[in-house]
Amino acid sequence: MADLEVASCDTCGEVAWYRDGDLLDPAEGMAELFGQYDLVARLDSLSAPAPEVLLYRPPNRRWRAHLDAFPKRIWLEAAPDLWLSHDQEHLLLAPAKPIHLDNLTRGA
Repeated sequence: MADLEVASCDTCGEVAWYRDGDLLDPAEGMAELFGQYDLVARLDSLSAPAPEVLLYRPPNRRWRAHLDAFPKRIWLEAAPDLWLSHDQEHLLLAPAKPIHLDNLTRGA
């Protein structure tokens, strides 16, 4: 993960993922940064850009530190139609398309 870089803009809400200075597919970046997180709840959205929010818990303090790459309590489009936010303890994902929601909750 040392070669993974993230650029996020809390003004425009966009996220860009890089590896060794080259643009990286957002799905690959998300998987690498948050792949070890555990889905703990599905919540109705109150202010997210999607009708439902998925709440994830990091496996330990080291993985929780990955959240520091993003401003807290701001929705950012981490991948097309997939929004993320956090509260410093949990990752929140708001998939705007039903197929993304199905893929993220499959097997949960």
